Order: sequence, then structure tokens, then C-alpha cells
Amino acid sequence: MNQPPGTGSRNATEVYHKMLLEKRQAVLSGMGIKFDTIASMGRVAEEDQAQVSHDEFVSLQLNSLDYDQLRLVNEALDRVTSGDYGVCLACEQPIPAKRLRAVPWARYCVQCQEQIGMNTDWNAAETGRRFAGQ
Repeated sequence: MNQPPGTGSRNATEVYHKMLLEKRQAVLSGMGIKFDTIASMGRVAEEDQAQVSHDEFVSLQLNSLDYDQLRLVNEALDRVTSGDYGVCLACEQPIPAKRLRAVPWARYCVQCQEQIGMNTDWNAAETGRRFAGQ
């Protein structure tokens, strides 16, 4: 495996790999809990049905965001395995170690991320379409 640019050493890559694995575990452990809580409520009074429906909608949206983050983390783990971790997918320049420590699943350097027009490393366009019901 090549050393990721901007990380300094193989040891740094192992640290990022561990961070990504921990994040993946945290996201996976949180998925489904939202639904279990609602399902455990059983039958509800008719006047409470609107609140339950709203809670289900919110849970679905949160689960969707969790899935998106899980996808990004898994993509980053694939880049670690292939030796491409730490390289911006747009400009192919090294992603600074400071950014990787903050967002280990980052696909882009800060400059490219800003050009793409997203404030985070999430695919905001996809998320926005889902929320708009498209």
C-alpha cells in the first residue's frame, strides 16, 4: 500500500483506517435503533397517529443520512485498501492531514469541496432531492 500524500507515514494511514472503522461501527450501530423505538410503541391512540407518522418520517430521513455517511466511509476504506487514500478525487492533489483528521472520509481537498459547492463531504444534491420528494 502506498503512503497517502499529506499523511506522512504508513502509521498515519493505519490511524485513519482505525478512525474509519470506528466511524463505520458507530453508524451501523445507530441504524435501526430509530425504527426499533417506534415499533416498540405498539398500538397508539388515533389522536397520536399524526405524531407517530411524523416520527417515522424523521427516522427514515435520519436513516437515509446515516446510509449516505456509511457509503462515504466505506468508499474511504476502499481507497485505503487501494492505496489512493488521502488524494483529492477532483484535482488529484494530497488532502491535508488536518482535513483528514477532521473528516477521515473526505473525498476532496477544501478548495475542490468549496468549488463543488457543498459545506460538508455529503452529497447535498442527492440529499436535497430526496427531501424534496423527487
